[in-house]
Amino acid sequence: FTNQKLVGGNPSGIVNMNTVRHQWAVTIFNKMWSQFWQPQFVDMSPDKSSVDQLTKHELEAHYNTISFLAFMDSFQQNNLPNLFEYCTSPMVKSCGSVQEAFEAMHTQAYQYSIEATVPVHMRDSIYNRWKDNPLLKHRIQTMTAIADKFKSDPTFENYYVVLVMNYILEGKYFYQGFNYYDQLSHRGKLTGTSKQIDYIRRDELSHMGLFIHKIKELGVDDELISKMFMWAFKEEEKWNHAVYGDNILGMSKKSQTQYGKWLCNDRLSRLGI
Repeated sequence: FTNQKLVGGNPSGIVNMNTVRHQWAVTIFNKMWSQFWQPQFVDMSPDKSSVDQLTKHELEAHYNTISFLAFMDSFQQNNLPNLFEYCTSPMVKSCGSVQEAFEAMHTQAYQYSIEATVPVHMRDSIYNRWKDNPLLKHRIQTMTAIADKFKSDPTFENYYVVLVMNYILEGKYFYQGFNYYDQLSHRGKLTGTSKQIDYIRRDELSHMGLFIHKIKELGVDDELISKMFMWAFKEEEKWNHAVYGDNILGMSKKSQTQYGKWLCNDRLSRLGI
C-alpha cells in the first residue's frame, strides 16, 4: 500500500481494483456510477412556458444563478485534472475521472435550461455574464484565484487549501443557487430546471464525500478550515443578498443568512469540526 498514498506515493500507473488502500474511494466510485443519469431525458418543455411567468426579479436572478452554476461546473471540469494529477492513489484518481465526467454532464444540464428559458440572441451573454457583472466576477474569482495559485505553485500547503475550497464549492456555493430553483419549482415555475438540479444535487453529495475523505486523510486543520468557511460564508452572503434579497417569494435576506450558516455548520461537522 505504500505506493497507493493519497499524495507523495510512487504508483505504477496501473489501477489495481483488487488491492486497494482507500476502500472509501471504491464505495464513492461505485456510488457515483450507480447514480448515472442523462440531462437530455429530463422534460424541459414546462420551462418554455413558465419562464414567461417569472417576475422581473425572478428572471434576473435566474440569469445570474444559471450563469454562475454553468461557469463553476465548467471550471470544475477543467480544474479537477490539476487536483487529481497531484494525487498518487490510483483508486482516488479513478474517482476524479468519474467526477470530471459528471461535471461535464452538469454543464449539459445547464445548457438545456438555458435553451428552454433564454432567447437565442441572449444565450452567449449568459455564459459571458461574469465579464460584465463585477459581483459575479468577484464571486467566481474567490474560487479561481485559489486554484490558479496551486497550479502555479503546486505545494502541499496550496494543495490542501484548494481541496478545502473545492469542498466549499461542492458543499456550499452550489447549494444556495439550488435553493432558488427549489423555491420556483414549489410554485410550478422552471420545474424542468429544478429536476435537473435534483439530479445534480445528488451528485454533489458524492463529490462532497470524496473531498471529505481526502481532507481527513491529510489531517483536519480546524483553524484553517474554519477561517475559510467563515470567509466563504461572508462572500456568499453578499452575493445572495444582492441577487435574491427580499425579492423572491420564499426567500429573504434573513433566511438566506440562516441557510448559509446551517450549510457551513453541517459541512464543518462532517469534518468533525
